[in-house]
Amino acid sequence: MAELKKYNALNASYRLSRDILSALKLSENLDNAQREKLFIEDICKRIQKNGTVLYLLRDEDETFGFIALSVSSIDTFSSLQVDYIFVSEPYRGKCLEKLDDTKTSTYLIEFAIETAKEIQNQVGLRYLVLLPDNDRLQAVYKEMGFQVLPKQDWMFVKL
Repeated sequence: MAELKKYNALNASYRLSRDILSALKLSENLDNAQREKLFIEDICKRIQKNGTVLYLLRDEDETFGFIALSVSSIDTFSSLQVDYIFVSEPYRGKCLEKLDDTKTSTYLIEFAIETAKEIQNQVGLRYLVLLPDNDRLQAVYKEMGFQVLPKQDWMFVKL
């Protein structure tokens, strides 16, 4: 069964981005792959410097993707923020038996919602928030129950 390995400032090393990049398959399109690489390197820096936590989803020698989370706020309400979600290229858009016949992205978002609910009472979380990269992703998140924040591109789901 797939497992999520947690990386945070306490166990992140300077080799984190190299280790994660070597475990994942980036886009075949070179421009997209370069963009993904830069995002991954940036997330790894955030892990080492602040409260971002990355969960790498893997099963034995397969790495399906990861989700990076941090605490932020919307207006005056504490929120769990999806900083970045990444699905390894071979698993994009596919339901996987190892993930209970769920897409990797859906599995990671459901994990984020459950994580937010677990810490909700400790820090008063009200929302899970994210900023979709494009209109296609916004439509996907709407199907998952996210709503668009008025006058912003950010999306949220109430916990």
